[in-house]
This record gives sequence, C-alpha cells and structure tokens, in this order.
Amino acid sequence: MTCAPEPVRPLAVALVLCVLLSDILFAGLIFGWAPLLLLLQEEDQYGEVCTTRDANGRCADQDARLNMMYAIATFAVNVISLPVGTMLDFVGPKRAIMVAACLEIPGLVLLGLADSKSFDVFVPAYLLLAMGGCITMMASYPASFLILSHQTTILASISCLFDSSSAIFLVLYTIHETVGWSRDSLFIGYGVLSVLVYIALIGLWHVNEAYLPTSEPVLDEIAAERSTVASPLLENASHAYGSVETKELLPRIEVRPAFEQEALCDYPLSKQVRTFEFAFILVFTSLHILRANFYIGTTNNLLENYGDAGHGYMYTKIFGFVLPMGFLFVPGIDYFVDKKGLPISLHFTTCLGLASNLLALLPILPLQSLVFFIFTGFRAFLYAVIAAFAAKIFGLANLGTIVGLIFTSGSLVGLLQIPAVAYSLDINDLAPMYIVSALLALVLVPLTEVYRRRAAARARRHLVASESPFMDMKGMQYRRSPCLPSPAARSGRRQSHRDVDV
Repeated sequence: MTCAPEPVRPLAVALVLCVLLSDILFAGLIFGWAPLLLLLQEEDQYGEVCTTRDANGRCADQDARLNMMYAIATFAVNVISLPVGTMLDFVGPKRAIMVAACLEIPGLVLLGLADSKSFDVFVPAYLLLAMGGCITMMASYPASFLILSHQTTILASISCLFDSSSAIFLVLYTIHETVGWSRDSLFIGYGVLSVLVYIALIGLWHVNEAYLPTSEPVLDEIAAERSTVASPLLENASHAYGSVETKELLPRIEVRPAFEQEALCDYPLSKQVRTFEFAFILVFTSLHILRANFYIGTTNNLLENYGDAGHGYMYTKIFGFVLPMGFLFVPGIDYFVDKKGLPISLHFTTCLGLASNLLALLPILPLQSLVFFIFTGFRAFLYAVIAAFAAKIFGLANLGTIVGLIFTSGSLVGLLQIPAVAYSLDINDLAPMYIVSALLALVLVPLTEVYRRRAAARARRHLVASESPFMDMKGMQYRRSPCLPSPAARSGRRQSHRDVDV
C-alpha cells in the first residue's frame, strides 16, 4: 500500500521562496569582491596612504588596505561556520535569522557611509556582511525539511544561489556606471530592501518553525520526565485496568528490526562524528574544496599562460560570468540525488571535477570555455551533494553542527592552496600541481565506492526489515526525514506539552 504524499502548505512554499531570495541577496555577497573593488578604487579610497603612485594611479599600500577587507571577511566565514551551525541547532532558524539581520543590515548601511578619511569602517562593515551572510545561508537548510518531496531541489538551490549572490555587487556596479547612483545611495537603498526581506523571513519562520519534523524520542523524553511511577505494571493506560485481558497488565516488549538501530540520524552528535559516513564526507569535502579553490586561485595565471592577454582577457571575463551560473545545474542535481542516489551523485561530482582538471591542462583557449562550464557544474554538484548528504544521512537534529564541522574542516584543508599556488608561481608552471589535483580526485573514487557498498548493504537490510511484521514507520525515516529533532525543537515541544497540562 502506497501512502499519498502530504499536501504542501502554502506558507511552507512562501518560506522556501523567501529563503531562496535571501540567499541570492545576502549569502555569498562578499565573494563578488572585484566589482566593489573597482568602485572603491574609482573613489580613491585609502589613496591618502600613497606617497608615490604607479601608472594606474594607485600604490601597493592602498591595494593592501583594500584587499584587507576581503581577506578578513573570507577568513571570518571559514572560522564561524562551526559556531554558527551549533547556534542554529540550539536556537532554531527563526532566532538565527534575527541574528543575521542584526549583522547584515548595519553592514550594508556602514558600507554605504564608510570613507577612508572621515569614517573608516570598511573592514567592520564587510565583516558584518560576511557573518550575516553565513548565518543566512546556514539557517536556510532547515527549510528543506518542510517540503520533503522537494528537499534535494531546495538544498541544491540554496547551494547554487550562494554562488549566484556573488553577482549582486556586479549588478550594483552596473547601476552605478549606467545610472550614476553613488555608493551611499546604492548600499543604503540595499539596506532598506534587506529590512523588508528579513522581516518577511522572520515572520514566515515564526509560522513555519513548529512544522519542522520531530519524532518519537521527543515524546518519550517528555513522558519520562512526567512519569512518577516505579512499577512497569503501572505504565499501562488507565483504561487497561479492570480489563479481562491479562496481556494489557504485562510490560510490553517491542520487537523491532535491527535496521532501526542503524539509522544514523537517531545517533547523538558524539556518535555521529565517529561514524565512517562522517569521516568519509569530511575527507570528500576537504579534498574537493582544496581542488576547487586551487583552480579558482590560478585561473587568471593559467589563462594568461595560454595567451588570454592577446584576446583582451576575454576568457578571464567569461570565467567570471559563468561561475555564478551554478543554478542551471539544479535539475540535474535533483535527478541524480533523488533518482540515482547519493553514492552515484558523489561519483558523478568527482567525475566532473576530474574532467575539468584534465581539460584545463590542454593549452587551448577556446576549450577553456567548456572547462568553465564543467567546473561550474562541479562546484554546484559539490556543495549541493554535501548539503544533501548531511541532511539525509544525519538528519535535522545536529544539521547545523554537522555542516559547520564539514565546511570548517574543508576551509582549513583549503589553506593548503596558498603554498600550492606559491610553488606553482615560483616554478612558473601550473601543470605539476594540476596533476596532483587530479590524483587527489582519483583517491576519492575507491573511498566513495566503499561508502556506496556500505549504503547498498544498509538498503538491503532496510528491505528485509521492511518485510518484517514488527517494522514500524520510524524505520522509514532514514531516506528523507530527520529522526531526532534539534535541541531547539525539543525545547519547544516540551514547552507546548507542559502548556497543555496547565
């Protein structure tokens, strides 16, 4: 017998749409650094530190002060991923979004009002945008649990729109160039827009947060707290006493299949982080983020070596245009994750990364346009599959902390790109490190295959357990829904039950 899917609530749809809007407006805003840098250079911000100027009218000290904004902000995003994820698990998405709003809105206003000579708040303003954007994105993931039939699509969209949000500064710079609006007008106006978006987002989370899935352990915990009896004979419902059926008076022993005990989303955080699955996704993420960051950090040099300067750096501009287009791959991500499963999706992600890596080694400029497209698909698949893996395997309870741990580890390993880039530039040859990058991708193939075999064995056990007369619906939560609720959900659920008692 097949159960019909639950109808999707309109308010849940409204929340998901608002979440996606907030992601494209704020999540990865700071990574669109290049157009903002052009705007600040036009205004000659920090020009007062120059004693002599180069042919472009700037100096090294000025460039260093400007680039400090980006360096500190990106470092902060890497550092706060774990504490933000932990905060999300304990306070819930609504309160997390409130914190994000308190950071993002002042950041936009300060960035509009900042001036290096009279009101030098560029670094704190950009830092506020970085932290607010990080929290906004992390608080987006729980929304996928409100529409489980489209969970993968929502997770993929969140990940891809994070990249797309880096184009916002380009849009603002284009408006500045064509309409002539000043920086303060652009960013204060953007700040007003952000107030409206965050108010809508907080309001929608207020009416939707209670619908985030919870499960039996919450009710069991509440029942245990409220229980005042010592004898198991008294645990039966009051209507059972006086019954002629003796079995009602005896302690009930539930026989459940072993599969139920294997659901990783039922594990506490301390046990989840000791599983093979967590170690696997940590290694998978770390190596691929390192590979992706190395390619992005060396693309300009690679294209210059291939003769892009003779084409007016046309291919460099094409790369900047193609990179935010990851949302084009959302249907493909949804198909692979939901139809082919996570193991095949992980293999396909590695194949895309390996293909872009090897094709980039061919010194053919027109071919690099294809490389850009494949690499954009690789990045879209990478971040979406990581988010889907965390949500589907580990559930909602510790989702923020798990994602924070994964991306913090990936960011720390990603720092290895710095010596890798330095070595490549020192020998004036990118090929050796590109070959090392390809080998790292190949290492992940057998590791992913081990995970695939474990997942297949788990699925077989699930199939056997589902045919058992003792199988309950809780065992079916493994594939899509969270098993344990988050600390915030447990607290809210306890309070609601206590209110009912009163």
